[in-house]
Amino acid sequence: MRNKIVFGKWEAVTVLINVICTKVFLNFPRKVAEDAGTAGWLMTIYVSILAFSAFFIISRLYARFEGKDLIDLGEHIGGSIGRILVGSIVISFLIYMASMYLREFGENMKVISLTASPLSFVIMFFAVGMVIAAYVGLEAIVRFQAIAVPIIATGFLIIIIAVLPIADFKNVTPILGTGAYDIFVSGFFRISIFSELLILFLLIPFLRTHDNFIKTGYTALGISSFFLITSAVVVLAVIDYPVTIESFLPIHRIATLINYGRFFQRIESVFVLIWVGAGLLYLSTAFFFIVYTFKKTFKLEYYKPLILPFAVLVYNLSFLPPNLMTAIQLETQYFRTWSWLVTFGMTIILLVMARFIKKPLQKRDEISLE
Repeated sequence: MRNKIVFGKWEAVTVLINVICTKVFLNFPRKVAEDAGTAGWLMTIYVSILAFSAFFIISRLYARFEGKDLIDLGEHIGGSIGRILVGSIVISFLIYMASMYLREFGENMKVISLTASPLSFVIMFFAVGMVIAAYVGLEAIVRFQAIAVPIIATGFLIIIIAVLPIADFKNVTPILGTGAYDIFVSGFFRISIFSELLILFLLIPFLRTHDNFIKTGYTALGISSFFLITSAVVVLAVIDYPVTIESFLPIHRIATLINYGRFFQRIESVFVLIWVGAGLLYLSTAFFFIVYTFKKTFKLEYYKPLILPFAVLVYNLSFLPPNLMTAIQLETQYFRTWSWLVTFGMTIILLVMARFIKKPLQKRDEISLE
């Protein structure tokens, strides 16, 4: 059975906003403070401009390949070998991303809420959620995010607005923080903050038109940049640097400072709800595209038999880091430094190579999502 599924721009935008901005609830504000000091917000603006520039190049190159995702481009360039090579890179990328975030979500949940629960049980909670989401399918995942992401975003904005009275924006100075080199040279590699944009290059067949692809990309980048910059500015304004780099979960930390009389305390409970929701949606999206990409790469008939084996793989890989600090290091120092090579570098290279291949594009088939 083949299902012809098409998503609107808004649904795709909400998916991208969630996968790009979920890091705000983890270690993003602390990491930009570590990289550029009080100029963490400025570095975020800089890498946002870089991401827009990279997407501009990609969108122009993609004009000739409407409806083709990265796997299709690999096949267009190198046939089955090209398809398998590109698909394997994407699958490895997504598995690494999902397993590291699964470990971080589990560890953080254990620290802030489920202190007495075994780590394996807490991580299993998220793993079961992403397995169920994969079974219900991409359409349900995307449609649900169109409803849930605005609620999560509203909860985040409530926290940000509530802490503004205790914010001191003198804390975001000096403007250049630890120096222009850290912002504009070393900070270049932090374009990996937007590496989850790779999901858009897999969603292309579901968007159908090139115009939808462009509008979705720019809208998602714009809204995501707003949330990332806002989180960096507010956290630095509320928590003095260098205390910022010692905060375990900066957004949770500032949420605990909210106190509006005896009836409005413990607002961080709102944080836990939106954080868990964002985490489950992030993992559900990443995990679905692992099994979907594997199916498409190796031209399998169905993807659902792959769900449990890949769930076991991701679950076990999440335990490879011996502790939380190692998991964070693997994500921030390695993944967030080099993942741009896959999202932006590989995509641009594939598009440039595909433009030199003088053969007709294959007719697009309906998308099997069984």
